This record gives sequence, structure tokens and C-alpha cells, in this order.
Amino acid sequence: MVRPAGDDAATLAATRPRRRFASGEEFRDTATPASLHLFLAGGATLLAETPFGPHPVAHLAAPAFLDLRVAFGGSPRVARVAPDPGSEAAWFPADEARALLFDPGSSGGAFRRLALASLTLALREANAALGRFFDGMPAPSPHARVAGTGTIEDDPVDPARASDLFETAGLDPALLPALGLMARTVLPGAALLAAGERGEEAFLLAEGRLRVSLDIAGGGEEALAILKRGEIAGEMALVDDAPRSADVFAHGGPAVVYVLTRAVFRELLASGAKEGAPLLAGIAFVLARRLEEAIKKAAGFRVLAGPI
Repeated sequence: MVRPAGDDAATLAATRPRRRFASGEEFRDTATPASLHLFLAGGATLLAETPFGPHPVAHLAAPAFLDLRVAFGGSPRVARVAPDPGSEAAWFPADEARALLFDPGSSGGAFRRLALASLTLALREANAALGRFFDGMPAPSPHARVAGTGTIEDDPVDPARASDLFETAGLDPALLPALGLMARTVLPGAALLAAGERGEEAFLLAEGRLRVSLDIAGGGEEALAILKRGEIAGEMALVDDAPRSADVFAHGGPAVVYVLTRAVFRELLASGAKEGAPLLAGIAFVLARRLEEAIKKAAGFRVLAGPI
């Protein structure tokens, strides 16, 4: 069982300086982030920077980190955070946050759980906002997106090939025996995942490419990301148990993925085991990068909409 987020937040914030926010306070990302905030009460809105002013992308309620994307090396001047009046937060130096992400101890486990939950929630809200952006316009023509259609049955993973992939992705090959990976082939253009379905697996991309897409009302299919070898798909549903938020297709040819089950993922997350730290840290970096892509996509949509 994964430890409650409130317990993890209390552990991480126990001896840290705290700040209470007044109405109208904001903080923006910079090229050299000095700190990030763990909200302990209240919450905050994440806003994309646009030529027409800030555009709301997601709102996170405590306990949650804002904005991990910056501490994990994201681009500056992409977003700002507007705390709710009266919210309280503890702050972390950015370099300490990056160290905690890989820390094998109990603090590292708490940090990874809360970081993954915060990034997943922010990305889900950002994707949902993108999907609603053009509400009121004609809906796109439906396309086939049934998960599993066009996939070939699982096969055992070649340990040598899996070890090579793990090293390429910056992960520890010693994790392989515990993960029980199986290989799955996705045929060209076929769906690996479908939005709205319950997720029981995540997928490490071993060969080929995957396209992460979202149906936009009035806009059709919008590609959110093209994943390459060593990247992961489907991990958000294993973090928060919510339905899939996007479709994932084999892109430009067949793709081979290694399947990571919910049971193994949740055990690594709940236990805080040091063996799982590199994998979970890598997923956090992936989520942070995708969140930045979603923020930039939201800013682009806002520009297309023009002055309001």
C-alpha cells in the first residue's frame, strides 16, 4: 500500500522554512531556479506564459509540489505559479530536490511518491484543458483507437537486449530480475493505449517510435509527443489509478515495448526500495518534460485563439 501523500509531505516539510502567500502573489520560472515549493495547505494554479498574458493550465491542491518541471531542468519563462491566498508552502533548494529524487533512503522514497503524484496530476489537468480548449466547435471524426488492436502476443525479453536498453535509458540493469518484463510488438499505426481505459501496465520503448495523441474537440488528433527508444508510456495510470488520458500509437512502423505491470511498479513506489529509485526518477523526468510540452501547447492554442 502506498503511503498517504499527507504523511510524505509532513515528513519532507518537518524542519523546512515555510511561507504563507497573500492575495496576488506569484512566482515565475527562471534560468537558474533557486527553489521549489511543497504546498502543505491550500493550493496553486499553474499558468502558461503567452503574449496575451498568463493562461491557466492546471490547479493543484495541497499536498503537492509546484513547479518540479523547473527544478528538473525545464526551460525558463514558460510558466508561472499563482498560489491561492492563504496557502502555505515549504521550500526546497532545486539542487536538493534533484538529489532527493535519486536518494535511496526514506526521504527519497517520500519525495519520489509526492513528485510523481504532483507531476501526474498537473499533466492530467493540462491534457484535459487542451482537450476542452476548442469546446463548441464541431467534433473531429472518430478514429479507431482500441487498445491492444494490432499487437502481437507477449514474448520473453532477451536479458542482453534489455540490459542494453536500460543502460541507454540511464537505468540500473540490476532491476531486470524484479521487473519480470515481457516484450510486446505493436504493428504500424496500431493503438497500444486508448484514452479513457483503465491502465494496468506501463511500457518501456525498446524499438521504433510511439505517438502520444489527444482528440481535440474541433481540432482532430493532436500529437502531444513522439517517444523514442528508452522512453516510457502509460506510467501515469500506475501512479494515480485514473483512466488513461491520451492515446498511444505505433508511429512510422512497428514498435517493440517492454511491459511493466502495475503490481511491480506499485511495489517499487510504496516500498521506496533503492533498487527502484533510478526507474522512478527517470519517470519523474519524463513527466516533467511532458508537462512542459503540454504548457507550451496550451500557450500555442491561446495564441491561435487571439486577443479576448
